[in-house]
Amino acid sequence: MTAISAERIKNIVSSFTSSSIMIIGDCMVDEYMWGEVRRISPEAPVPVVDVEEVERKLGGAANVVQNLRKLNVKPIIISVCGNDGNGRLLREMISGIDCQSDGIFQSDERPTTIKTRIMARNQQVVRADREVTNSLSKSEYEALWGLFLKNIGNVKGVIISDYGKGVISEPLISKIIETCITKNIFIAIDPKEKHFNLYKGVSIITPNLKEAYTMLGLTQPRSPSDEEIQELGWKLVEALSLPYLLITLSERGMGLFQRDGKIYSHLPTAARKVFDVTGAGDTVISVLSAAIVSGAVPLEAAVLANHAAGITVAQLGTAYVTQEELVGVCF
Repeated sequence: MTAISAERIKNIVSSFTSSSIMIIGDCMVDEYMWGEVRRISPEAPVPVVDVEEVERKLGGAANVVQNLRKLNVKPIIISVCGNDGNGRLLREMISGIDCQSDGIFQSDERPTTIKTRIMARNQQVVRADREVTNSLSKSEYEALWGLFLKNIGNVKGVIISDYGKGVISEPLISKIIETCITKNIFIAIDPKEKHFNLYKGVSIITPNLKEAYTMLGLTQPRSPSDEEIQELGWKLVEALSLPYLLITLSERGMGLFQRDGKIYSHLPTAARKVFDVTGAGDTVISVLSAAIVSGAVPLEAAVLANHAAGITVAQLGTAYVTQEELVGVCF
């Protein structure tokens, strides 16, 4: 792992303020119902949670927006929500973090995605998802493509946040990637395995180890060796013609692959404790992208992203880091 001077880190992070990044992907609301279990239901052998508090957070691509905004990057979101109460809540929450919500198209053809987690003493009892995962309809595609064209001239980079809820689908994704490559605009993808063939030629993708194996149609060994991980990574780099690939390795940290020169860099985990990995991938791609469009080389950006992930996995639910926290945790 490379060492970065304090001055270099501060210069990179301070440059976030002048950077703007477009986020395209599946926005959702993460709902948490907190309570206590004091009895078993007489209707079935299941615990009864007495709900004491309900909390709603930005999820999916909306959490990437939040992560960037907390870093003082200007985010521009392109997504779709339902023309419903949860959709209005989502847009209000986006506006509440000082980000424009007019890039979220309100559709009459699908509901807003909401994931409800019922929690008892910090333990998740069950999760209920309300969603439609069909690919975009013609009207939804045309609306999002128009919003992309309207805003692409105002950003330094693009993040595609693929949660498999329908936004990232043909022909939208192919036209977006083609446009970014033609205009030499940095584009990073937090991928979904089933869309493997759509990502060819982008600047970088950030799968976890399971996703990386699944993309290539392989079964992940129980504890793959470093050599096996490197072999896997180079296969992905070759298959997708990637300049860079970052594989997150959970407690083992991250592995960065650079196509030019065939350079592999392993970054040991910066996490001191792991409480909840929800949203950690959002933090990784947010910090990584913010750093690269602000002048960092990918290895420097990966080091910063690794430290940021170490902060968020120590918190419950979707989380984020600030500029001050990022600078502080690196020392």
